Parts: sequence; C-alpha cells; structure tokens
Amino acid sequence: MPEMGDLLREGSVTDPFFEVLNDGDWNACIGKQGDEINYVEGYLQAAQLLVDTLLEKEMFGSRDTLAMPILFNARHGLELALKYVLRELGALGMARTREGPVDHDLHAYWVHLSEQRIGDRACREQLAELKPFVESFMKQDIDGQELRYFEHRDGKQSLGEQAVVNLPLIQASVRELRDILDRLMERVARLGQEHVSGTRTAECSRSDLIAIAQIVGPKPSWAEEAFLERKADAMAQFGLSSKSFSKALDAIKASRELKNLIEVESDLLHLSEAKILEIVALWLDANPPKPASTPPRVVNAASISFDDVMRYGDKMSTLNKAAMEQLTVEEFADLQTIFYVGRDRRFGEEYPRLLETTLEAHRLAKERYALFHHILSKKNFINGLAAGLRRIGQPALGKKVAQMRDSLRPAE
Repeated sequence: MPEMGDLLREGSVTDPFFEVLNDGDWNACIGKQGDEINYVEGYLQAAQLLVDTLLEKEMFGSRDTLAMPILFNARHGLELALKYVLRELGALGMARTREGPVDHDLHAYWVHLSEQRIGDRACREQLAELKPFVESFMKQDIDGQELRYFEHRDGKQSLGEQAVVNLPLIQASVRELRDILDRLMERVARLGQEHVSGTRTAECSRSDLIAIAQIVGPKPSWAEEAFLERKADAMAQFGLSSKSFSKALDAIKASRELKNLIEVESDLLHLSEAKILEIVALWLDANPPKPASTPPRVVNAASISFDDVMRYGDKMSTLNKAAMEQLTVEEFADLQTIFYVGRDRRFGEEYPRLLETTLEAHRLAKERYALFHHILSKKNFINGLAAGLRRIGQPALGKKVAQMRDSLRPAE
C-alpha cells in the first residue's frame, strides 16, 4: 500500500483527515458509528498515553510542549464525564438538570451534582472523590481557556502565576482520576440497568436497598431490641431520616428478590410447588445428571449412535406429553418465565411483567407441543429454573430443585 503522504501529494486522497479508505485495521468509528463514552475515555486516555510515553521514553525535550496537552486532555475528559453523568442521572430521574447555557465550567457541574441528594451511595462517594481534581483545575482554568491558549481573551498570559508542574505527579493523578471516573461511569451504567426493576426510593438505589436489607437482617428479628441498633447503623451509613428508612424497608418488602434477604418468600403467580417438582422429576428421568466433573464435549454424528438418538427422542416425547397433560397454559407460561428469569439473570421484580408477555404469546400459539419442547429440551433447564426461583422469591424451592438434580448425580 502506498505511503499516505504519497497519496496526498498525488491527489489520490483529497481530504487529509476524513476521507474514508479501505483499511480494516485502522479505520476508527466516529460520528454515527461512535459513542459518547468514546469522547470521555478518549481524552482521558490521551492524557495518560502522553504522560506515560513522555516519562517512559525520557523525552526531556518535550516536557514543556506536552505539559499543556496532557493537562488539557485530562481536564476536558473530566468535564465531559461530569456532563455525561448529569445527563444519564437526569434521564433516570435521579438528578436535576443544570439551568442556563452549556459551558465549560466543570466546577459548576460538579457542585450541581454534589449538592443534590443523588439516590445512590456509591455515586455520591465517587463524586466526592473528584473534589481535589475539580478544585485544582478550577484554580487554574475555570472555563477551559488557560490550558488551550497562551493568552486570555483580555490579552493576559495564561497560568501567569505558575512556573512549573511535576510530570510524575501529573501521571499519578491522571491514573487516579481515570480510576474514579471509570468507577463512576460504571456505576451510572449499572443504575440504568437497575432502573428497569423499579426498586428504589428517592434516597436509595436498588443496590443501596440490598445493603440495607443485609444490615437489618431477617424480618422476624425486627421486633427484637437489637434491631434498633441495626436500624441506626443503616440510617447512619446511608444518611437516612426515620421516614426515609421506613420507605427503604417498604421498597425491600415490595421486591420479590430483595425480600429473600430478609427471609420473606413470595408466592408464584400460577404454578404450585408440587407441579414444579413433578416436572423436575420427569425432566431428570429423561435427562439423568452426569458427574459434576464431566467436561463439555463436542457432539457430532460420529460420536453418537442412531439408537441413542431414538431413545432420547422417545424420552423427550414422553416428557413433553406428560408436561402438557399436567400443566395449564398459565402454568407452563409461568414455568418458562421463571426459567428465563434465572438463565438470563433478570431482576426478580420483572417476573410479573415478563409472565404477562409470555402468557399472551402462549394463548395465541396454535401448537403447544413445540412450546414445551423448546423449553424442556434445554440442557440448562434445571440451572435456569433453580436460579429463577431464587430470584422471584422462592429460594427454598430453588434449592430443593437443585438438590433433586444433585442427588441423582453419579459418584465421581
């Protein structure tokens, strides 16, 4: 392939920066194929790469010329991160948007976020960790101009009170800043995932409620005197008033999955325990468990016999027909929903909504046999079912299902 400089000089390439070339290795996704996170991480990564390379290669001649690009990239990455966090939390209803024009005053954005009661402890703590970085940039470059231009708009020299900066200190600080922002943005992404569960209060995220449930302990113990100490501990850790703490407990008790943590189970919507155990027994008869240490293997035509295929087909046919006889449309939709909640690690709070959608599809189905076979032929059926039962508020039954499988495993 010709040198890029030659292509420019020859006129084969007319746009020196944005012309698209056939290069599978080095074409970078931007614009409509880009992502906002690329901007945030890109400027921070650029700062890190510049300072790391400068120090590792002992590029003493580039100290003065690269100091400003390093600091500017770090500052701009921090600014973009704060704007991203504010926008994402605002979309979740967890933060008020900032009034006024969009500007480069990263200190104002940080203050706006920090002075609100963001309903997630980890988020609040990570925002607090940013304070020294924000204040440092605020002192030297409040509006993003000092690190970009040699002179102010009024003609005065930028950073006029400064003489030197220490690059190893900057290197360590950029690493620390990136770590905090990585954790903050991961937390915001997780809050977006938790949002679908609907489990939170104005003061506490779902993760906070899990931690509170673990602190307060089983519900039957709430009448004990020791509960008052646990209550005070939870209120202190999460900065909750008595009223806010009561709301947190109500949210925990309303969640199928979180209720498990305080030892309160939830009823299934259609299935009974007896029906589940019957189906599990039939499934295990058709799919005897292998030893736990059995390694996975690739199955091909040469490794199995026709008789084995026929025997397995007969067992599955018997299983499907027996399940069809024992389960109503509602009960099988329930079984399928529980399996997918467990297999796909969905929130237990989603169970009623997912069941309703599944049931609508089952009622429209013209052929029930295919529905049963689709679920009961899955080799991870027991794993998914047991996990799903735990998530939707039936941990004891989930454990019983797993034990039925384990009790039939051959000895090693």
